[in-house]
Amino acid sequence: MERTYASDLESGKEAFLQGWVHDIRSLAKMKFILLRDMSGIVQCVLKQDTKGFDEELTLESVIGVKGKAKPAKLTNGELTNKNLELEISQLEIISKAEELPIQVNEKGAKAELPTRLDNRSLDVRKPKIAAIFKIQSTIINGFREFFYQKGFTEIQPPGIIATSTEGGTDLFEVKYFDRKAYLAQSPQLYKQLAAISLEKVFSTSTVWRAEKHDTTKHINEIRQMDIEVAFVDDKGIMKYLEEAIQHMVRKVLKECKEELKLLEAKLEIPKAKYLTYSEAITLLNKHGFKLKSGDDFEPEAEKKLCSLFPDTIIFTYEWPSEIKPFYIWPKNPEKGTSAGFDALYGGVEISSGGQRVHVPEILTRQLRLKKLNPENFKWYVDAFRYGAPIHAGWSIGLERLTQAMLKLPNIREGTLFPRDRRRLTP
Repeated sequence: MERTYASDLESGKEAFLQGWVHDIRSLAKMKFILLRDMSGIVQCVLKQDTKGFDEELTLESVIGVKGKAKPAKLTNGELTNKNLELEISQLEIISKAEELPIQVNEKGAKAELPTRLDNRSLDVRKPKIAAIFKIQSTIINGFREFFYQKGFTEIQPPGIIATSTEGGTDLFEVKYFDRKAYLAQSPQLYKQLAAISLEKVFSTSTVWRAEKHDTTKHINEIRQMDIEVAFVDDKGIMKYLEEAIQHMVRKVLKECKEELKLLEAKLEIPKAKYLTYSEAITLLNKHGFKLKSGDDFEPEAEKKLCSLFPDTIIFTYEWPSEIKPFYIWPKNPEKGTSAGFDALYGGVEISSGGQRVHVPEILTRQLRLKKLNPENFKWYVDAFRYGAPIHAGWSIGLERLTQAMLKLPNIREGTLFPRDRRRLTP
């Protein structure tokens, strides 16, 4: 008999369900079993005269049940189909669960986040936690969908590199045969080389950053969504980001209604607000901050800007060149401003990007200004000697965007198996 899912039961029809025992309530002559599968939770009734009644069932055991769907007599808020239940005619225990380290049905005391992450495969069985990752799947699918529709080519940049991409020292070193190599902290240089030939490219790749953070918005292994576009400047690339996020939010609103409801997440298609770096500094200082040109924005400043413009993507652009990477175009050398930008949404920075340097001589000068050796980047600089258009791009961390959209208190809530300075398993 073909398997039926909890959400597909039809009254009066035989069904074969497989899933996990979410909850059990035993009476003298019958048991009510809440069976959970990927589509939801259904109530199953096991009567005393049915084979399998005397089997010892434990929470999270995997079972298969056959029976007929009928109008439900008892319902609760967890059920997917509140109108129907399954009267069991046959029950099989496929895999009996031992005593659980955390409760999936969350009855009783709730486990703290570290304990939940230690038992993540159990934690993600909780409908609310599963909802986060169904939404995250929709987010990254929306990202790909948007850029395929715009005629972009998806590329696969390398994950092992010979030189720091960002010019910093926060890299994970690996042994690469008889040489030193590093885990990529960004596909930045490679997506630029692709864009000056293929024009419009995007990638979804894993990157690693070795910063020793202990915050609610940083992890050390990140799923990153990147784009790079030829013949586009900083203004044009910010517009791509605005429209892409709006598309992803729109897709989540359309396809994840039940998940959003389960999480009690209030999500709206965001507007966009554009401020120069100087305008943002002035605005923040009017609200009690004491920032000067050349300062980066601390988390409290980012939160304040987001509170001033709720449900809005806030772009701050024309940042000082001194605090932007070497590959960002010096827009006004006399004023020291760059073609770099940051984007804030949901109380956090979700993206940075801008127009890139496409002139080899300027790129070499920028490297030296950042105290980097141009010889280490020769392969990269030389690529721009053979006809390179202006180009621009940005990146978004998938987990950070999930956190911002759903207003999660910790980025680890939106990371399936987080890697930070203290966690390497599971």
